[in-house]
Amino acid sequence: SGEGSVGSLFLRGTNSTQTAVLLDGRRLPQGFSNSYELGRYRIFGLSSVEILRGPSSSLYGANALGGVIDLRQQSPLSAKAGSTLVAEGGSYGRGSLGLAFLTNNATGTQMASSGTAVSVSSSHDDGWRPNGDRDALSAYLKHEWRLSPDLVFDLVGSADHGKAGLPGQDIGGGSLTDWERDSGWLLSPGLRFHDADTDATVFWSRGESAVSSVTAPFANRYLLDRDEVTAFVDRKVRPDLTLGLGVTYERTTFEQFDVSANSLTWADTHESLGVWTRADWQVSSADRIRASVRDDRFTDFAGKTTGDISFSHRFTKELLGHVKLGTAYRAPAANDLAYGTYNSQPLRPESNTGIEVGLRHENAVPGALSWTLVAFRNDLTDLIDYEPNTYQTYNIAKARTQGVEAGIETRPAKGLRLFGATTWLDSEIRSSDYFLGTGLTGDKLLRRPSLTLTLGVEVIPNDDWTFGVSAAYLRGRDDFVFEPYPSPGYRVSLPDATFVRVWIRRILSDNTEISLRVENLFGEDAPPAAFGFGAQPRSAYVGLTRKF
Repeated sequence: SGEGSVGSLFLRGTNSTQTAVLLDGRRLPQGFSNSYELGRYRIFGLSSVEILRGPSSSLYGANALGGVIDLRQQSPLSAKAGSTLVAEGGSYGRGSLGLAFLTNNATGTQMASSGTAVSVSSSHDDGWRPNGDRDALSAYLKHEWRLSPDLVFDLVGSADHGKAGLPGQDIGGGSLTDWERDSGWLLSPGLRFHDADTDATVFWSRGESAVSSVTAPFANRYLLDRDEVTAFVDRKVRPDLTLGLGVTYERTTFEQFDVSANSLTWADTHESLGVWTRADWQVSSADRIRASVRDDRFTDFAGKTTGDISFSHRFTKELLGHVKLGTAYRAPAANDLAYGTYNSQPLRPESNTGIEVGLRHENAVPGALSWTLVAFRNDLTDLIDYEPNTYQTYNIAKARTQGVEAGIETRPAKGLRLFGATTWLDSEIRSSDYFLGTGLTGDKLLRRPSLTLTLGVEVIPNDDWTFGVSAAYLRGRDDFVFEPYPSPGYRVSLPDATFVRVWIRRILSDNTEISLRVENLFGEDAPPAAFGFGAQPRSAYVGLTRKF
């Protein structure tokens, strides 16, 4: 999506409600539909964003059906103390300001025994469509305190607040009074133990997510409170074998308030208990087997047992191959239960059985050449669908996604980096019943491109300048037009689109950097034929980074 727009994540063709999002291993509170509004979380202040593709419930539990996104902060015990200020402004009233600082008690050659990292960012967008403004504020916290050589106490936290206009999903715009306000927070203390043979972690997380929205004639307010206690231990029982055991208890309270006459009042509390075990066996210097199994039980719907097993083989020092088979699930969301179930039948979690085969090459010369190639398939069953008149839910829908992912990066000469990535995705509805008739058996899933291709080059001629350009190509997207509402709509094929971005960075001193980035350089329209998820027109942004 464009700057300031609502973003969705379809990992390997799965739905936006089927990927778990974590902060330093702690699950962030999801919304009433189990989905995350990704714009609430920023990459500013993070050290990395780790992506685990494919079914991952055996270790991460509910909603890791398509994969896991883990936002990782810097460790204040090992990172260098200092502060960073970043300011940026540009097209469509875009302005943002971020401040990150890290402090610890390290002195000279003595390592830190305590430290704190905090980052705060704020932004405003006027938006490129009518009623498309957004204000957002977010913060991350990480504190670490070494209690002994092997034991560390940590405190992980986040907070966010946003207010956005809703441009309308129909062609031609929508109500200029629709809006949404969202906020949330997470606070999680924990203990980590590490020595030569044992890694153990225990933490408690408390989080809340609140959303208020007005989409005439509906007005709704949703509250979600979530508590989690997780403990797990990995023990090296012999040099080539590590065994692990973990347990998680979760309690989530949902409240939906009657703000208008057209809204629903509903409240419920869900509890779950999950137990898992895993093994990591280095069979030989070239072969490795990993396996895990997990069982989850719930108070409001059927339980689920999941597992995965993977085998990897190192053909050479540079080439590694792997194959993985796994199962995963998405627990029914509050929205799935609020209106009741069809014929009062209990809901089952949505399920995925996935398989992947891949190769990874890393050149012995760092940065010289690396590439990946992965083929995957997901068979999705028990997908939750809605009876369009009563909104009661039932397990009926089935789907399949399969494809190939590839990526490459190389530095053929000093100061030159070439990179590219592509995904070919084939998706298919496998059952004839689908939400509001938007698809029939054999149709593609909506909005997933059949082909995504990204190519780019970055040139660093000296220590002061960086120039880069990349292009992203999307092909083969289908969407659905709900017009004329409430009569049946129709499916459409969206046009192919290519988006080009350019960036320039100039280092003025050891502590100061300025930057320029241009998004959608050629003003690709990618005209929306349905819900209005079009591309933001050409836009430019100037930034200043100052370290002190």
